[in-house]
Amino acid sequence: DSWRDLANAFTNEKSLFLLSSANQRSLAQTLVLSASGLRNSEAANQYVKGLMGHMTTYLVELSNRSDLKSVAHQPDIIMSVSCLLERLRGAAAAAGPRRQRAMYEIGISVMNPVLLLLEVYKDESAVVYLLLKFVVDWVDGQISYLESRETASVIDFCMRLLQLYSSHNIGKISISLSSTLLSEAKTEKYKDLRALLQLLSSLCSKDLVDFSSDSIEATGINISQVVFFGLHIVTPLISLELLKYPKLCHDYFSLLSHIVEVYPETLAQLNSEAFAHIIGTLDFGLHHQDLEVVSTCLGALKALAAYNYREICAGKTGLVSAGHGNSPEGIFSQFLRSLLQLLLFEDYSPDLVSAAADALLPLILCEQGLYQNSALAKYEHSHVIALLLLQKLGNELIERQTNPALKSRLANALHSLTSSNHLAFRLDRVNYQRFRKNLNSFLVEVRGIDRTRGMTGFDFAGLFSTPMGRWKHHILWFGVGRTVVLHQFAVGFGLLQATFKLLGLVIVHLYLWEYLSWSKLSLLMLITPIVEG
Repeated sequence: DSWRDLANAFTNEKSLFLLSSANQRSLAQTLVLSASGLRNSEAANQYVKGLMGHMTTYLVELSNRSDLKSVAHQPDIIMSVSCLLERLRGAAAAAGPRRQRAMYEIGISVMNPVLLLLEVYKDESAVVYLLLKFVVDWVDGQISYLESRETASVIDFCMRLLQLYSSHNIGKISISLSSTLLSEAKTEKYKDLRALLQLLSSLCSKDLVDFSSDSIEATGINISQVVFFGLHIVTPLISLELLKYPKLCHDYFSLLSHIVEVYPETLAQLNSEAFAHIIGTLDFGLHHQDLEVVSTCLGALKALAAYNYREICAGKTGLVSAGHGNSPEGIFSQFLRSLLQLLLFEDYSPDLVSAAADALLPLILCEQGLYQNSALAKYEHSHVIALLLLQKLGNELIERQTNPALKSRLANALHSLTSSNHLAFRLDRVNYQRFRKNLNSFLVEVRGIDRTRGMTGFDFAGLFSTPMGRWKHHILWFGVGRTVVLHQFAVGFGLLQATFKLLGLVIVHLYLWEYLSWSKLSLLMLITPIVEG
């Protein structure tokens, strides 16, 4: 009886509209979830319809009013619409197998009202966000269960929603705003765009998790079409400035990586401006501070280069068909150079090496195809072409060496990268594994050569007599955080007196403790045995 009274109050008592947004969602979600205790799906669906029916009726009647534009902006109407949307969001989040049919019918019944309200409230950012979030939560809870005909209706609705959002320039920001208003506008835009990214991600999940009895491919439904359209709308609105918002950044690169892996042909259909924007954001992500973002970008880059290579091997044009301003060859060459620059000269987490290797291999293969059509085609073996390519891109490193012995070590390292472990230039699991091993060995050797060259002729006695205030500079200058540098650092002190080494170890411990992450502190084991010896 108490639960029935609560459900009746939720349906009929307007005083509950005074609850906060979070409480509105939570109460609706809890009441809908309680349907799981009913005896069968039919009873559960009937209960959910009775609980939420008054909300859909109100929204439908409001959207059908002839004076909608004049009454919609009244404070009490805005409050009512906002509260009902929060409740619908909570109910949508509680969708499950036993309640799915009722929630689908509720969503279908408010499709047109949602579009009408989005148009009317296009200048009310808070209401726009609630409308988008309801659609996101509803699609996310429904898409895996829908049959092909129902999926087609949802995709059509999402297309209309995206078109409406784009036509009213809802996501654009006026540069004439003051700095305070501009900051607030960016925050609102960030929330809208994140919701749209989540909507596209939910639609993409249909190709991964599908509980329907029929195949959407058999009915001619192509989810990539709405994803393609969504990319055209969303990507121009996502600036590098907005990617500084961590949640938006994660959602954007997760979606981009998924699209490139599952629908790579979609990127080939983008116009040059949209494609260039995506490439620019990928380059931005490769140098991001967040490890997950960099790893996701490397996955997207791997999929993009692998798709292009397979298309070319099949006698197709690959990404050339996109008609981009910059040729794909130049794009892949740019990423290859950028990735090598990152691995050889910049700071990065060792956890990224495997992901970097998986991206580097197809990039090398894409470039190898170009070199096979050039003067290098006289070489028979593909690893020779790839070796010459890497040497060309690594000229900066080679020219920095003055010691013939170090040059020889570098040449051997380059050769081993593309020829060790019986590496074959194919994109299969075995070769990916082999190339990861080769790249790990290559990086240990090459970064060690570079650090050794940097230490040659350095005054170590002067280093230890340096005032404490300059220790940070010297330790960071040597890049002590790297495994190979710790090794080279220890070897460089191998012949010094034990007390001198102990003093150096204590100081290095102090600064490693301050500047390095917990995962890197274990690297101290590389130098501890030398001191003890």
